[in-house]
Amino acid sequence: MTIRNIIRSVAAIFLITLVTSCIDTDKTTGAGLLPDNHILKVKSYAFDLPVQMKMSDSLQTIFSGSVVVGAYKDPDLGLVEASSAFQIIPSGDALTFGSNPVPKSFKMYISVGDKSYFYEKDQFVPQNFRIYTLKKDLDSTVAFNSSLTENDYNPLQINLGGGTYFGGDSLVMDISLDYARQILSATKEETDSTDIFVKRFKGLYMSADPIPGSLTGGRFNIIDPLDIFFTIEYRHVDAANSIDKDSTIYLYVSNTRPYLNKFKHSSQNLVSSNPLNKIYVEGLAGVKPYINFADVKTQLTSWAQSTGIDINKLVIAKAEIRLPYEQPEDYTRMTYFPSQLFLSIREMNGTTASSIKIYDPLDDISYFESNGSINRSLMYYSIDISSYLQKVLQSKITGKSLETFVMPILQKSDYYTGAVYYYVQNILYGKAVLNGIGMARNPKLILTYTIMP
Repeated sequence: MTIRNIIRSVAAIFLITLVTSCIDTDKTTGAGLLPDNHILKVKSYAFDLPVQMKMSDSLQTIFSGSVVVGAYKDPDLGLVEASSAFQIIPSGDALTFGSNPVPKSFKMYISVGDKSYFYEKDQFVPQNFRIYTLKKDLDSTVAFNSSLTENDYNPLQINLGGGTYFGGDSLVMDISLDYARQILSATKEETDSTDIFVKRFKGLYMSADPIPGSLTGGRFNIIDPLDIFFTIEYRHVDAANSIDKDSTIYLYVSNTRPYLNKFKHSSQNLVSSNPLNKIYVEGLAGVKPYINFADVKTQLTSWAQSTGIDINKLVIAKAEIRLPYEQPEDYTRMTYFPSQLFLSIREMNGTTASSIKIYDPLDDISYFESNGSINRSLMYYSIDISSYLQKVLQSKITGKSLETFVMPILQKSDYYTGAVYYYVQNILYGKAVLNGIGMARNPKLILTYTIMP
């Protein structure tokens, strides 16, 4: 309909020109009616970005989707160890073990769903697994990498020989019969209530030894909590009732009960407020680029003053962070660069542990599906933070929300609604080496802006 109206109008105008005399058109008419201060000019300016490196020790690790256990030695970042704590639960309610139960065997079964490693040689490197009993309750307030310490589990290892894992599909370990006796002493009330059971039997802590000596490499094993279960075979003797038989009970790990991954890094020595040559993006809870936007705001305010710009009238059309890198000599190392990086913040909503807001990506990421993606042809990450930076300049964002970490991002789609959600990727270990602030291709903030009259 609209197209036909346009055509009809054009035809009428053409007919009029045929029956009227020629008229000269002055195309400058009205040009001086719009004041110069009403003409908005869009400009662009590139700033050197003040990037630091800090540890992300307080990374959230509870209910991360996987139990992560392993170790890796990196020539730049040092030793990284991943361990996990989880609760164990009886498979039935109101279990009774009869009189004088005597354990015959206690076995732990693990199916390893996925593995993460940098080099093919590490796919089947042997790793010694170690199992300990927890002394600390796991609950929803124990959410962070720094929540679990060595004092929170008993130092005596409860798995016996045969805890060496060679990178296959599964691992079976024998657990101490002394611990089996403790489980078999559980009361009917304890086996009838998961909360009461785990109040007494806190759970287990699992770790793996790193490669020995000066060797580098290693592997992280990614395990679904539901792929861990236990069997206790015991003999039940009740002479008064002429009972003498063997029985088996099962215990398992739930993905709806608290489980916590802990990461230990050796990259603390790389923390720097002035990383000139290299900026590392380390996976898990390691060292990462850090940008304090209080510094960025000061920088932009000084620039505005020096150029005669009223910072209150500055309107940001686009604010792009560019984090460049150089092609590694071994191009296969690019495999371990995260595909998407974005700024995340961590805020305190109160003074108690349960009121802590964990790391979350900035809201800007929700508007651009590819925001923060790596550009492999131009060799940089591009992060659009337009609305965030505008709010920073307007002082609508203050305090801890100005302190940002550049982190790997994971996106998931809701099967039913199609909505896309973004999370900090805290399961797979990765490594990216970006250019430092002293390099020719250094981190930049590309500001495209206009000034309101």
